[in-house]
Amino acid sequence: MRRTLILSAGFLLGCLVSTTGVRACKVPVFRYALERWPADHYTMVAIIDGKPDDATEAALNQLKSLDESSANLDVEVVDLSTLSEAELWSVEGLDSTEEVPRLQVFYPERDSGTRRSCWSGPLTTENVLRWRQSPLRTQIVDDLRSGVSAVWVLVEGEDDQQNAEFHAQLSAALELAEKTVSLPEGVIRRKDAAAVLKEDPSASMDDVLRCDIPLQVKFTIAVLPVDDQDELALRAMIDGIADLVAKPCMIPVFGRGRMIEPLSATSFGQHSVVTACNYLFGECSCSVKALNPGVDLLLDVNWQQVLGAQVVVSDATTSQAAEPLVIPPGRADHEQVDEPSGRPVGSSEGGDLDRPQSGGAVWGMFALVGAAAVVFSTRSLVKRIGRG
Repeated sequence: MRRTLILSAGFLLGCLVSTTGVRACKVPVFRYALERWPADHYTMVAIIDGKPDDATEAALNQLKSLDESSANLDVEVVDLSTLSEAELWSVEGLDSTEEVPRLQVFYPERDSGTRRSCWSGPLTTENVLRWRQSPLRTQIVDDLRSGVSAVWVLVEGEDDQQNAEFHAQLSAALELAEKTVSLPEGVIRRKDAAAVLKEDPSASMDDVLRCDIPLQVKFTIAVLPVDDQDELALRAMIDGIADLVAKPCMIPVFGRGRMIEPLSATSFGQHSVVTACNYLFGECSCSVKALNPGVDLLLDVNWQQVLGAQVVVSDATTSQAAEPLVIPPGRADHEQVDEPSGRPVGSSEGGDLDRPQSGGAVWGMFALVGAAAVVFSTRSLVKRIGRG
């Protein structure tokens, strides 16, 4: 753990030093993530053994419809009856054929190409539907698409009184953050882009917002009850990166559903929350998603549709007769994107899924980065979590 923190600190300080010589994008981190980071894909595996019965067939059909939806998900079907003995041994997470038919969910792959199990259970229509959508995830998407900067998911524990106290503490901290956090200067609204770029040829296209979703300082809280069966999938996704974190805990979600490591009630500090909010509102100095913390949620949402049609502004660096510069929402200017999948070409599907060291490890890094930002006179806060 200590080695990980030292390495992380070195990485963060290196990024901060580098920003003194490299211009940071004025768009805040949470908005950059919303507009320009495609959601990483989960993998859902259905394991069957020969011809399925009617109930299993219905679940497979539901799974096929999910695969064809807007969800950040890839679907695989494994039929054990078609595999050789050697291939049977290679099936992940299966100890006995008596467990079949089975549904497995894997987190997005990391840079190493490995994937980690998120959840496993019976292959039923009900379970497929639970993974497709849920009330709380719908609430999170609705908030993010309306301009909420980050949704703070409060994962409840068994103690009702502790849950209530933690909710009150988090509410107070976010209220303070809304009063003290400010937007970076220099962000160019979409409607103003043509005029700004014409008046100032040195202005950067990176500072132009890609959509008309309100840019504001606003936080909301979404409560995840301990016994809510409708939220089986959301709890599984959170528990997979928070198994060492005591409940209740909180986890901020921003961008297209990216969540950062949870912080438990026992490690709570108002300053930590405000510092994390400042990180989300800092100028984005790193466009590489894998170098930023967290892992995406599985959400059935068409972000291209949410963000709106393509944005067209004039290219002030060329002559007046030049063709307009088209900026697709949700894509970094320098990225080549594979149209069918919506993912950057040559990049890993997965985010940074290294399991947290402890409930406060990454949150301690927020404080470290905040201090470093003062030293280097920058608000660019880039960090990563990982197990070394």
